[in-house]
Amino acid sequence: MAGSAATSFGSSYQENLYDSIKDKPLHVDVVILQKGRTRPHIIEKELQRIQGAHSLDELKVRLLEAQEALEALNIFEAVQITVDAGSPTDSESCILRVHCPERRIWHAHAGTYLAETEAKFEGQFGLTNPVGYAEKIDITMERSTKNSTEYGLQFMRPRVFGSSLDSRASLAQHFLDRQQWSSYVENYRGTTIGLTSENGRHNIAYELAWRALSNPNRAASQSVRRQCGNHLKSALQYVYQWQRGDCDDPGDPYGGMSFRSTSEVAGLGAESSLLRFVRQHFQGAVSLPTGGGTSLFLQASGGALVPWGHSWQKKQTCISDRFFLGGVSSLRGFCEKQAGPTEARIGSSSQSGMESCYNRDALGGDLYATVLAALRFEFPSKGLQEAGIHGHLFVNGGNLSLLSGTSKSIKQAVTEDFVRSWRWSVGVGLRWQTTIGTLEVNLCQVLAQQQHDRPRIGFQFGVTPPA
Repeated sequence: MAGSAATSFGSSYQENLYDSIKDKPLHVDVVILQKGRTRPHIIEKELQRIQGAHSLDELKVRLLEAQEALEALNIFEAVQITVDAGSPTDSESCILRVHCPERRIWHAHAGTYLAETEAKFEGQFGLTNPVGYAEKIDITMERSTKNSTEYGLQFMRPRVFGSSLDSRASLAQHFLDRQQWSSYVENYRGTTIGLTSENGRHNIAYELAWRALSNPNRAASQSVRRQCGNHLKSALQYVYQWQRGDCDDPGDPYGGMSFRSTSEVAGLGAESSLLRFVRQHFQGAVSLPTGGGTSLFLQASGGALVPWGHSWQKKQTCISDRFFLGGVSSLRGFCEKQAGPTEARIGSSSQSGMESCYNRDALGGDLYATVLAALRFEFPSKGLQEAGIHGHLFVNGGNLSLLSGTSKSIKQAVTEDFVRSWRWSVGVGLRWQTTIGTLEVNLCQVLAQQQHDRPRIGFQFGVTPPA
């Protein structure tokens, strides 16, 4: 068979013939027809599972698994496997001929996109399988209209040390301008080394990074000023993710479920300047089909950030590690990062209420949660359905509070600032699934807000990046 690892039978005679021989004993000889850059053992590793097939029916199953594994390497244009009869003198043998045309060695990409309140330009150049070990090397650059710049170099290699794990190593340098929300800029230089399981569900990574926070406009609030300076991060992170079906397609008759958990422990080392904290974040979603191209979508997310070490309750967490609330990716009906604890900037008016929130720094929070319930529906237009555009009616709620480094005890912060002061919004809008994420245009109405929040009443546009 060519182009697929599944045998196609075009007539009832062939189907009956297959049924009569599918369980008979069989041994397999594999011939790899490969003249490109890829080392033979890379392909042989994925074909090892075929050697254990003892019947034609078992061979069919193993071939599908091998084809999926080879395609997952993402270095081939196609995976072509042909099954032929073996030696005329051996009726229990067959020959597999495997041919995998390779992708072009280099690739490049450039484009622009919108992310919440800013436009971004990104460029990428990479090499695919340059020395034949299925490795990938990518160089990326990104610049935004808010003067943030990001540069990255990443190396990836699958099946490291002959295992089923994929490895990744990266270097990054970022200049992140957060003056619009929190009156600071951040310089970041760091490296990350990680391993990912074959099915992508498990990922573990170590990060070593230096961060410098500064206040160039000299207008930052006292809380942000205390954050300025150098920070060293040495952290271990574990990510577990699971998905069944498609949660984002309202027309899917089977619905879907997804879950993602990120656990991080920072402060690995004896250096006194290390940031020391434990950070946990989770997000779960379920899509329940309701018929007629509609579905009920339910989502919940939450997280906690807690420092550790001597007198940890008196320590403030770093603003760069905190959670923020507001925008289509977390709490619709509120401006990006503009729901939650704030503090007046130096020289701003002491006036309370809506006018003063424009002169306040968003501080983020150590404890946060959001909930979303939405009725999603397809439009009658075939073109809109094929483009991935659908509508939704939603109710969105969430809250955010600081836990450590405040005058309140943790119990007071949870009961007074978190449990009793949730924000809520409702609305209707359009969602468009694209390669850069999900674009949303919503008409929002805020039902509950807190002092100094910055609501976005009326139309709101934003992008939720892919997980």
